Order: sequence, then structure tokens, then C-alpha cells
Amino acid sequence: MPPLPIDRKPELADFLYTTDGEPQGFRLGDHIYAMDGRPLGRVFAEKAYRLDGAYVGAVINNMILDRPGVSRQSRPPRPAPTPVPPPGGAERRRPVCEPFADCFATLAESADA
Repeated sequence: MPPLPIDRKPELADFLYTTDGEPQGFRLGDHIYAMDGRPLGRVFAEKAYRLDGAYVGAVINNMILDRPGVSRQSRPPRPAPTPVPPPGGAERRRPVCEPFADCFATLAESADA
């Protein structure tokens, strides 16, 4: 395998958690994936959107939360990226006390819901 160009580093996944500390997905670049590697959404300006462009929540402390006072403007839809192999090593982390509701599950809802 040829070496990667100097200006290109492999992307590392950031796990996304519940407020209780359970991993529920991961972020790879600008996209959000379920733990099985299925694409669910994307991130723009630290806000999470479904692939159809609907706003879901704010990305805070590696969680997707329903934070009031944030612009909820939709983005243009994008085609789904190809599924990726799930990264290994997802471990539970300590709970993070956030007063906002978890809304990660909204990523998987259809535009009709």
C-alpha cells in the first residue's frame, strides 16, 4: 500500500454518546453514523442534520442535544455516503450532566415523521 500524502491524514471517528454515557453512534468527518456504520446525518457548524437536511440538534460534549435558542434552519439535502465499517473500541464513558434532551434517535426518523 502506498504511503498517504503528507497533507492527508486518516480520519478518526468520534463516538457520540447518550447523557448516561452509552455510545450510540459516531462522527466521521462531517457525517454521523449509527454504531453499525449506517449513515444517518451530517454535522455543519456543530449542529446535526438528517440527510434530508432537517435540523436535529446541537453537538455538545459529543452528544446530540435539543438545545433551546439555537437556529433550527434546515440545510439542503445531501445523498447518503456509503456505509463504513464501524470503528472498534466504543466504551461507556462517565455520565455528562446536561439539562438538554438527547435527540440522536431523531437522525433515523424519516422526513415524513
